Amino acid sequence: MDTDRPSTADYQIDEEYYQQNLALYHPKFKELAANKFIDVEVKQAALRLSPSVVALVSYSGEEQLCHTCGTIIEADADNTITVLTSANLIRRPSTDYVVENNLADNLKVTVHTSVASFSESVICAYDFHFNLAVIKFVSPVSLPTARLRRIDDCLSFILEENRSFQLRPHSAKLVPGDVVTAVGRYFRKPFDLMAAPGKFSTDRVHHDCKELCLVTCRISRCGDGAPISNISGEVIGVGFHDSNTVFLPINIVIKWWDHYKIHGELRHPRLGFEATNLYLVRIDMVERLIRRFPSISGGIVVDKVIIGSSAHSAGLRQDDVIVRCNGRMVESYLELLEVMWDSIGENVEIVVARDDCHDLLTLKMMVVEATLYEINSWPHWEHS
Repeated sequence: MDTDRPSTADYQIDEEYYQQNLALYHPKFKELAANKFIDVEVKQAALRLSPSVVALVSYSGEEQLCHTCGTIIEADADNTITVLTSANLIRRPSTDYVVENNLADNLKVTVHTSVASFSESVICAYDFHFNLAVIKFVSPVSLPTARLRRIDDCLSFILEENRSFQLRPHSAKLVPGDVVTAVGRYFRKPFDLMAAPGKFSTDRVHHDCKELCLVTCRISRCGDGAPISNISGEVIGVGFHDSNTVFLPINIVIKWWDHYKIHGELRHPRLGFEATNLYLVRIDMVERLIRRFPSISGGIVVDKVIIGSSAHSAGLRQDDVIVRCNGRMVESYLELLEVMWDSIGENVEIVVARDDCHDLLTLKMMVVEATLYEINSWPHWEHS
């Protein structure tokens, strides 16, 4: 462990080195125009989270491979610290458009916290499908864990004045336009805290991983794996560097990690269809649906059904609106994913509204596991 933190004079030397050698290809968030001016609310959110934000550097032998950011999510009684980050940290180097789904050789990972650096760590788990990695190390001092907050992105069309708004338990409402912040730590002394404000966006993410959401935060390449925070400094997802910043909702991450801790295996549900939240589709489509089914206030519109999938076999069609799953009302794709996650290997009962039917339809669909040939591909971004 290295606890030596630089003096004021050292800061100046480190800044000069950064400007001469790193700023061009490995810039801090502050170098990007969108992050030049950060308001007080965003600074407060980043500072609340900062003790739990780390920088990570991977090596293949003596060769430096990659820099990412991560979040301390667990700390045991013996000060074994658990960090969540991007699996890009440990992938084998590639020059292809997509990154390799293979571990680099002779891996070593160094972790830099706000108070010390740790060169001895263990890769506890990794998943190239969701692009996640979990790193553990032992600290001589206690380190705080981040507060994780599940997202509730459900929005209903409440047309009657006497219907009240309901928030899902243990979750925070997140609606399009809400302020969020990508919070990172630079990988070289003085290991500066970095913040990139933005907004939650409903624009479509064009990646294999359909669970991803989009924010307008502008991060650099070394911010890959950075936590995405709400305005309260709570982690709502794991961010990934891209032409636009995408993030995996913490709802999925928590289910993934809890399952791995219990069973020691990865879980990859494959739904066999793509869908959009009802509140995002054209207003004329919503009006037609509500006119036919006045009791419906939300749901998920099926954009595409994959031929040969279990969804196709169940009779699901494009433009169907899923309103219930296993007796539970669902109003967002993320909410449906959480229900499906718990039902892999089982039949689920989904209730759909169909444009040419006067009554709701009930379909039975098997939730299956993705095969090795269906593992997500992730784009390769060499520089910011």
